Amino acid sequence: MEIIPKKIIQIPKWLNYLFYISLIVLFLVIIGIFIINNSVNNFQTTLKELDGFLAQIRTPENIALESEVRSYERKIKDFAPLLEEHLETSNIFSFLQKDCHPKVWFQQFSLDSRQNKVNLSGETQNFETLGQQILIFKYDKLVGDVKLEKVSLGKEGEINFSLSISLNPQIFK
Repeated sequence: MEIIPKKIIQIPKWLNYLFYISLIVLFLVIIGIFIINNSVNNFQTTLKELDGFLAQIRTPENIALESEVRSYERKIKDFAPLLEEHLETSNIFSFLQKDCHPKVWFQQFSLDSRQNKVNLSGETQNFETLGQQILIFKYDKLVGDVKLEKVSLGKEGEINFSLSISLNPQIFK
């Protein structure tokens, strides 16, 4: 028997709130586990269905076709670097068309794309137009150097000439 009554210990309110919040969190975690488990099962079922579908599609004909496509893909990948290094030598024609003096006629043309040189032989009416043609080439940003290789007078007084032009490699890109 107790003579002095003991005081009942009261639990603080914040501890009660913490207990109820913990119960709610525990309940939400359990529900989350069930939802995730259900989703995983659904994904596994879908995956099995897709595997079955792929097994139907992967016939020997499709496998052979796939290997053929992969072989073409490897060939294209091997060819791609060559295309990147390919020089666009046809650009020289637009360059000549743009920079050709109206009174100059080119009769012969040779291109050495590895050395970035073009040799031109042509004809013009007089030395003035030949000089103008040389200046047109010299002031073009795609031309490095212009050399007059040969000059001669024709039977009817026309000027025959040969030019050697060093080109900027950018013309072939």
